[in-house]
Amino acid sequence: MAEIVIEQALFRREHEQAPELTARSPGFADDWLPEAQRLMAGFGERSGGVTCPLAVFAQPLKPEHVAVVRAADQAAGPSGWPALAFHVLVCTRADYEKHLSDPFALAQRTSVAWSSRGELPALVWPAEPLPGTTVAQVQAVLQRVKAGALREDEDPEAEIERTIENSESPALLGGAQVLVDGGKLVFIRKGPDPALVEGLWTLLPYSLRGKIWPATFAFTNDLGFDVVVVPRVGEATWAGYTTEEQAAGYPAGSYELALQTAAEAGDQAELNAVFSRRTSNETLRLAWHILIVMAILVIGSQLFLSGPPPTVFPRERRAALAAGVVAVGDPWTA
Repeated sequence: MAEIVIEQALFRREHEQAPELTARSPGFADDWLPEAQRLMAGFGERSGGVTCPLAVFAQPLKPEHVAVVRAADQAAGPSGWPALAFHVLVCTRADYEKHLSDPFALAQRTSVAWSSRGELPALVWPAEPLPGTTVAQVQAVLQRVKAGALREDEDPEAEIERTIENSESPALLGGAQVLVDGGKLVFIRKGPDPALVEGLWTLLPYSLRGKIWPATFAFTNDLGFDVVVVPRVGEATWAGYTTEEQAAGYPAGSYELALQTAAEAGDQAELNAVFSRRTSNETLRLAWHILIVMAILVIGSQLFLSGPPPTVFPRERRAALAAGVVAVGDPWTA
């Protein structure tokens, strides 16, 4: 069976310091290091006592590779602030889009010893698609209750009466439609919310999952994630982003309606068809490709199949022919 090789590296960043490489696998290339540093810098600097128990995000690492990164607070360093460790997993973009496309599954299936030093092993992953999403998984996501609707002593897994006010499904369904339509999402939380972003990922078509970039948490949005959880919006430019409240009121599109209908009916075959459909952007790109190919074929046929150019008479000759037609009264014999 073919296998996917995943290289890995560990970095540690003290408060307001540049990240320091502490361990890596032999195949983690030197020219990846500046790009990895850029991703860690783009994750942002903590402020206001915000903590990061564990966050997962994905970003391109050069055009041919993708990085799935875990970030987690570590013991406080000399500054007195918690240090931040980053575990960077790198695979080819082709493998990511074809076989992985779920950074959360990749992170969950790979363990990390944050204190490792020196050399790490390369990881191996079967070159086969991840298991398909089931009706039960979608239904579980659509039954989620907003975290803010629970008391501190309430168990989010316990049976709770769901209402329009405390249900998270309107924002998740609307958010899925926003992403399918080519938009972006921002959620405001005090800390990482992996269940929220993973639940949203569960509702997306397969083809889209490997082409957009999520973060279960980041201190800033300097990396321009497609889906991001941040502690505050701040002064950053959020043009093109849809908030949680706006997502809940987003107009229902064909994808959202088809997804909800299949989930409510418990129809796995229909759900499979929904997840396998193209997004509107992909359909538009396909239409443009078809149009370009047709234009090339038409132009090519004119160049290679056209006959000799038509005879062009001088102006005086054309005038005489016209006068003859009028005089005879029969254009065909003339």
